[in-house]
Amino acid sequence: MSEVARGGRVHLRHATVADREPFVASLVKSRRHVEPWVTVLIDDATIDAWFASADRAEQQRLFVVRNDDGALAGVLNLSQIFRGPFANAYLGYHALVPHMGKGYLREGLDLLPGYAFGELALHRLNANVQPANVRSIELLRGAGFRLEGVSPSYLHIGGAWRDHQSWVLLADGTPEEHALASSGPVSLHRVTSGGWRDVVAVQVRRDQRGWVSDVATYLTLCRYGGSWSPLAIVAADEVVGFAMWGRDPGDGSYWIGGISIDRRRQGEGLGTAAIAAMVGFLRTMPGCRQIALSYRPDNEAAAHAYAGAGFVATGEVDGDEVVARLDVRRRKA
Repeated sequence: MSEVARGGRVHLRHATVADREPFVASLVKSRRHVEPWVTVLIDDATIDAWFASADRAEQQRLFVVRNDDGALAGVLNLSQIFRGPFANAYLGYHALVPHMGKGYLREGLDLLPGYAFGELALHRLNANVQPANVRSIELLRGAGFRLEGVSPSYLHIGGAWRDHQSWVLLADGTPEEHALASSGPVSLHRVTSGGWRDVVAVQVRRDQRGWVSDVATYLTLCRYGGSWSPLAIVAADEVVGFAMWGRDPGDGSYWIGGISIDRRRQGEGLGTAAIAAMVGFLRTMPGCRQIALSYRPDNEAAAHAYAGAGFVATGEVDGDEVVARLDVRRRKA
């Protein structure tokens, strides 16, 4: 039996044909617990194929096994293992009766990254879960996975196409831990499932609300508009603002879709630092030659701040806003 990782109460090993009888017996008992969320087939042909693909380059079927008695406590399936620049696998999992609800599956999930990111040299694990499967979502969250998005009508289960959330674990840690860019006291971070509430709490001063929308509106635009990506502006481990960016497919320019600094932190130079951080971030993007933005003509503070960062009004208008651009093409020495 090929053991791949061991912990205090359980270990992970590849499934073998010797496991067939106890696995099928446990799967029959587990069926009613897992079938609302996955389709369980236990006919001979399906089971034969399952064991035949237990240890392949594109497929890994692992059991979570109790150390003290060798009982099967759960299943971890790594399917569609991609190599090359994607280095991804899709993770399926469920506990097995009579060992559900005892923490064995969670311990098995904690052991999995060492094998997946070590021996298999993967970069990314992706798990898809129905939104109503709260226990499974909490299991993934506790194991360090982060919510990446929602896929409508993703899988056909129980006679219908079901929406699924996409949860991701990366070999180099959760992206929210890494600053994308920084300048002075601020850094830019991805907006995540664990930190979006701090971002939504950002509010500009009352007299600025005619120039910018509330952050919740911007986040909705980023989520469903298809053109913008959100960023959290952080200073001293506190979310102090919001920004978003996108790319114009027409001319290839990168756009800053606005920068909002919370009213309680204005007057500290954070806006100026955020502009510099955004420029530093965007100029690393593929093919970035020009960064653009727009602002209301009566927003004198924004006009002054952007001009100070080198943005020049071009005479273009975007709706009722002035367009300004910054040339960031690298000049030859």
